[in-house]
Amino acid sequence: MDEGTFIPNYSAFIMNGDNMSPTINKGDHIVVDNEQRAIRSGEIYLVGYKKQKLVCRLLLDRQTVIFVFDALDESHEESLDNINVIGRVIEVKTLALD
Repeated sequence: MDEGTFIPNYSAFIMNGDNMSPTINKGDHIVVDNEQRAIRSGEIYLVGYKKQKLVCRLLLDRQTVIFVFDALDESHEESLDNINVIGRVIEVKTLALD
């Protein structure tokens, strides 16, 4: 069995919350492209914010970023200077539990 392949600029994570359901569910595996840090409104990103890592949609309005969580009826606004875009989520995989 292969040990796996290291691919520069990509990171993999397991989603541990349900705030992005039904798009990304708890336990889903996500792949993040760490080079795609420029915000494209409506895309899903991994963001560093207040010592946490968040997965959310970002909407950009000049220097204001709006965090949108698919499972919630609310959003949060923050100055672009107060967040760290780690990368854009480029793949979501749900593993079948047998």
